[in-house]
Amino acid sequence: MIIKLIIILFLLMLFVGGDRGLTSFFTLVRTALAFIINVYLVAWGLPAIPITLLVSVFLIASVIYGQNGWNHKMHGAALSSVIVVIVIMLTVGPLLSSAGISGYNEIEQYEDISMYLSANLSVSMKSVAVAATVLGVLGAVMDTAVAVSTAINEVHVNNPEFDTKVLMSSGFAVGKDILGTTVNTLLFAGFGESIMLANLFLKNDNTIYEIINSKALFQEIAALFVAVMGCILVIPLASVVTSRFLTGKNYQ
Repeated sequence: MIIKLIIILFLLMLFVGGDRGLTSFFTLVRTALAFIINVYLVAWGLPAIPITLLVSVFLIASVIYGQNGWNHKMHGAALSSVIVVIVIMLTVGPLLSSAGISGYNEIEQYEDISMYLSANLSVSMKSVAVAATVLGVLGAVMDTAVAVSTAINEVHVNNPEFDTKVLMSSGFAVGKDILGTTVNTLLFAGFGESIMLANLFLKNDNTIYEIINSKALFQEIAALFVAVMGCILVIPLASVVTSRFLTGKNYQ
């Protein structure tokens, strides 16, 4: 069934997108392979955070440059995305550790026991939690960075006399316009994934206090808020970095 779905996806992307759709499909394949390699390397005992950082950089370069070409606007989008990933890794780790939400939640523990699976993975669950959070926000961060960088580039192409400050202002303006829809998209996705979890709690007569303090629910909410913060942070970064790239002496 999975193979059939992949074939249908390939045909749709080829029919609708043509050459661009074909490029996007193979970029998607590279992304899936990178995720699989990341999982295997962590399972084999390699440190999760450095491995995830390397994989994230590869994914950023593969997706942004693979789909949009090698140019200054994409340099700005890629660099700002990498900076956001590093910032998230440096800040999310201590937050997750202090909140105590890394590792298996109460539902996952029950699933493993019922399936006779061992939860002794011999890996740092705090590091895995950070890695999973970073990979979860990567797509939204890249999408926002590319949108801002592309808009700044269009302003620069049509108004080459504009200096860095004016381009940065235009980037901030575009970022403000797309921020609302981006945040709502993330919220819809997060709430959609939490519907079954919320129904599970309610059907088992859990109190509001128990639901709010549930580790499973808090993991979903934490990942959602980190994604939103990543998208907010990448807007000024992409505006500044892309503007400086486009107004540099070596711009072509």
